[in-house]
Amino acid sequence: MKIKRIIDISRRIKPGMTVWPGDSGVNFYSKSSIKDGDVCNVTGVDMGLHTGTHIDAPLHFFDPLHDIASLDLSLYIGYVNVFELDVRECITEEDIKGLDIQKGDVVFFKTGNSQISEEKEFDKDYIYLDKSASEFLFKKGVKTLGIDYLSIDGYYSEGFHSHNILLSNGIGVIEGLCLKDVKPGRYFFSCLPLKIEGADGSPVRGVLLELE
Repeated sequence: MKIKRIIDISRRIKPGMTVWPGDSGVNFYSKSSIKDGDVCNVTGVDMGLHTGTHIDAPLHFFDPLHDIASLDLSLYIGYVNVFELDVRECITEEDIKGLDIQKGDVVFFKTGNSQISEEKEFDKDYIYLDKSASEFLFKKGVKTLGIDYLSIDGYYSEGFHSHNILLSNGIGVIEGLCLKDVKPGRYFFSCLPLKIEGADGSPVRGVLLELE
């Protein structure tokens, strides 16, 4: 089986990028610089662990559950089914119960969020995962869920039900995917986290492999 195309599904990390309200944003700073006479360039970065395309560890909402370094990596690499949903406010069970979703599947949902510019100010009215949809996915036995904005729960939602349902049951959560140019279908994917001990999340370089 040959790789036909590699599709980058990651947000570009840079100062001024869209982040969750209240997060510190992204700041690069120089530790050493060739132009200043140093032997090499060394850059530091100050940013939150939930910046851009990222993974939530159970520790994000449950203390002392698994940190990012202790997660099962099989949740973040393998085959994935990408579904495109025509929904407005949120994804409900009714929207996905007719999809071919089987136990052990990894599923990515492409929604109208994919049309929101990465340069735009944070959009509080993004499409999110309703509690009924999260419960449905848990009952179906999915392995990992990915969505195309910075949270699976709504900005105005109370209780963070989707995070609670999925993370407490060992289901992988990937947020901030860039799926604008991705057609529905089956791909091989990789969204591996950094091995940061004690961390509640990690940015990832997410890719889809389109296979011949």
